[in-house]
Amino acid sequence: MNQESAQKIALTTQDLPTMPHIASQAMQRLSDPEASARDLHEIISRDQAITARILRIANSACYARRRAILTVKDAVITIGFNTIKSIVISAALCDFFKTFGLAEKLMWEHSLGCGLTCRVLAQKLKFPKIEEAFLAGLLHDVGKVVLYMKLPKKILLIVQEVYHNPETTFIGLERKLLGFDHAQVGELVARKWNFAEEIVEAIGKHHSPEKAQIFPRLCHMVSLGNAICHKLEIGFIKQPDLDVSQLRSAKALGLGADDLEELLEGIQSAFRAEKELFS
Repeated sequence: MNQESAQKIALTTQDLPTMPHIASQAMQRLSDPEASARDLHEIISRDQAITARILRIANSACYARRRAILTVKDAVITIGFNTIKSIVISAALCDFFKTFGLAEKLMWEHSLGCGLTCRVLAQKLKFPKIEEAFLAGLLHDVGKVVLYMKLPKKILLIVQEVYHNPETTFIGLERKLLGFDHAQVGELVARKWNFAEEIVEAIGKHHSPEKAQIFPRLCHMVSLGNAICHKLEIGFIKQPDLDVSQLRSAKALGLGADDLEELLEGIQSAFRAEKELFS
């Protein structure tokens, strides 16, 4: 396939995946400043699977509360719109990844790990939009799944090459074989799903955060979160010897070796706990 044909795939939005119906409706209401907890309850309660997952997560140790949360309305009131948004999108994306095989399962684990890492980094850095950081990390590699749907043989070839040759980069092989990369495709998906522009930018620039213009700190968090997951071997790219403190994004965020060492253990524990909630 030549470069021109590959670019047509990347730029064709009409056949990119859509957000599942109930999740899409919930997202629209979550973006409405006049939406109420009752509105969200009426929408989300139509999907038993998403409802069950929201209640399971809202009652977990991750969101420890003094009393049990029994309804979606209670969850919205107790843990807030932004957290509900993260849970709804996580649940929808988890189901989206689970329709595929092992490679996509590992992509899902990496995406969840990156989202959690970005949340931890946002808290450490006192970034004002913590849940947006989580979503940007969660969705940063959604373009890989879309490419796997469109070009399964080529993407599987890239996965195998990267797995057996750690010095080879996924994005480098994409650009060589396809003429474009998953970050570009992910940016298109994020726009189709009507995410905030800072999240769209973070997805599109997570391999080139220095080019960010809207929220460069968010792009650096996603870039660093991605690398931390490689170091922690969350996903199919495993780089346990990677010194993340030397990465440009760590330096741009002002995080040294001591800061990062302190964060790594907490991130690993958070990932194990959150992964169980989506199993």
